[in-house]
Amino acid sequence: MHVKSVLIAVAASSAAFYGLGRYGHDLSWPKASVPAVQQAQAETHPDPSEPAPPAAGQPETELAQAPAVPGRPVAPPGPSQKVDETALRYFASQGDTRRYEAELARLRALYPEWKPPTDLNASQPTGDPELERVWKLFAEGKFGEARAGIAQRSSADPNWQAPADLIAQLDRAEAGLRLVNASNARQWEQVIRIGTETPALLTCTNVDALWRVAEAFIQTGAPERARDAYAYVLTNCTTPAERVGTMQKALASLPEALVSPLLAQEKQSEFSSIRDEIARRHIGKAAEEPTLTATPEELRRIEALANAATTPDDPILLGFYFFRHNDAAKAVTWFQTALARNGGAKAAEGAVLALGAQQKYQEAETLGAQWLEAGPANRKAYLDVATALIAQEPAPRLERTVIERIARTVGVDRYAPGGAALGWYAYNSGQIAPAETWFETALAWDRNYEPAAYGLALVHQRLRDLAGVRAIIAEWRNRSPRIADLLNPTSRRSPAPEREIRPLPETHPTVRTAPVPEPAERTPRRIIRAEPAPTMRYEDEFPAAAMPRRPAPVRSRGGSCGAGASGAAALQRGWCLLNLKRPAAAAEAFDAAQRSGNAQIAADAAAGKTYAKLQQGLTAEAGAAAASANLPPARRKELQSLLLAERFYAQYDAKDFNGALLTLGERARYASESTDLMLMRGWSYFNLGRFDDAAQVFQALYRANGSPQAMSGLTAIRDITQRNRY
Repeated sequence: MHVKSVLIAVAASSAAFYGLGRYGHDLSWPKASVPAVQQAQAETHPDPSEPAPPAAGQPETELAQAPAVPGRPVAPPGPSQKVDETALRYFASQGDTRRYEAELARLRALYPEWKPPTDLNASQPTGDPELERVWKLFAEGKFGEARAGIAQRSSADPNWQAPADLIAQLDRAEAGLRLVNASNARQWEQVIRIGTETPALLTCTNVDALWRVAEAFIQTGAPERARDAYAYVLTNCTTPAERVGTMQKALASLPEALVSPLLAQEKQSEFSSIRDEIARRHIGKAAEEPTLTATPEELRRIEALANAATTPDDPILLGFYFFRHNDAAKAVTWFQTALARNGGAKAAEGAVLALGAQQKYQEAETLGAQWLEAGPANRKAYLDVATALIAQEPAPRLERTVIERIARTVGVDRYAPGGAALGWYAYNSGQIAPAETWFETALAWDRNYEPAAYGLALVHQRLRDLAGVRAIIAEWRNRSPRIADLLNPTSRRSPAPEREIRPLPETHPTVRTAPVPEPAERTPRRIIRAEPAPTMRYEDEFPAAAMPRRPAPVRSRGGSCGAGASGAAALQRGWCLLNLKRPAAAAEAFDAAQRSGNAQIAADAAAGKTYAKLQQGLTAEAGAAAASANLPPARRKELQSLLLAERFYAQYDAKDFNGALLTLGERARYASESTDLMLMRGWSYFNLGRFDDAAQVFQALYRANGSPQAMSGLTAIRDITQRNRY
């Protein structure tokens, strides 16, 4: 270690912790003995060209000038004053360079006029083998045994006194151990106390002790004093690794306002890595908060590091910064760089989002699909770009596998915007039945998602189901002006919200798109009608999963369904709750009605519970409910057709097309097929390769009502048979 630095450090040790303050009290650097300072400077600055220490009066100078013993100045030694060189010689003979340098610095600070002997490496007996043994124990860190050796010698020879230097070094070493133990035990006040009482510990020969005391100040709410401890190291110590380590600790623990003055003590760009980390911090904060920006210098610094390295971290950081600051092109470039460096899920998430920001939705969907299982953030990014992809106008031409992948992911995540987007995609491509199901499913996931309600209202309007349109208008009248005006002939339809597709006219679609699969979690269709109907009629417009014959009560304005204890009240409450789409509560009410003892009420309650379980997607429990009461033949037939329809939907979704066709055949014994079931029968034939049977079904539907879905099926058959022909 440089002689000047060591001298200043050791001579300042007393003032260091008087300045830092016992138990963290106010700083108060004591004034130094001027003769001692002058002698130290004369000893450590033989070269006139070497710069002198800071002028007296500055804090650093006061710290460096403080005496080694509190309150007692060091007087210049007289010519007869003897310096104990035992430890110095011992450390030199053992080749213990670290302890030798520390002892040399200590002696020079105590005795500025003392000259180190030139024959330290010569074999010179001390004349005191017992004392040499104690020094050896001390050098080996066996402080307890060294103390025992001193006590044994003093007991055997009352006139013998251990060298003061040995006692001082033992005291300092033991205090250092106590300080480390207290620090490891997070006893911060104890760390500060030991440092205050043993200022000789806090020198450049023991930077670790200074770091631990600085941490204690931080943990006890005194960051400015921690800054002073770090500043002491940077002012007085010269070991590069310790200086950089000090800045790293300061950066990790101090506010940036306290770090900046420490950076100013840099020598020859030694803190370049620290400045890199500060730039990364600023860019990272700006990537999280778009209102913040990094400086051009910080961006250039990290870009240079990112280009020079082979790791993905800096490219990911830059990618998110540019993405949040509306430079998607740069963001994509950096994310692609990170992916090429095995950047993993985070790089893929950013790349998908940045591609989406460039409206490269298909490319983003393809990339995002590869990372769907990487984590929630990747799934969210995929759902965002997939929703944007299918919400374009006109509906884009997509492969069946893409649509199925999107539908599957939307269903697993119960993502209402994605469900509504699939509804619009189906609606705008002429697939009304899947559109209706997706809009209903999106509303089941989020009752307040207005685009799905608007789409469902348009589906009802297109199917000429005015009762269904009026029900939606009644529910949304005060929340959606465009829904409220749907049946107003003088109003113009408001434009669709963000990313929503405006419905096409009621004509055949001009763009052929892949069929939209219905959701795996089917919402039972038309189980509930918002308006009561005196008699239920089963027509082609209504699937078998229709509402019960008994009229459902109108939803009360306050949302209350009554609280009567009788069987009739419980039955009425069950239908009301079912109408409010609260199937679990409705099932409990129907259970109570079944226990009333009235056979007619019990039969109606069993039917209601069947619908409630279907609305929850619990087909098996719905079947058990249907079999739990002695129902009239008509009601039993109605429920059996409903359950078979649900079994068919499940088999169709599972791609068990043969089983689905068998179920439809069984259901035909109880009810005729509705339009949507006939369409699904046709697609079942299509998926089994029975194109002639599929064509017969689609042709019959098209002749009956000009169904655009049937035309889509005929077109698909023509396309695939012509391809097979070639």
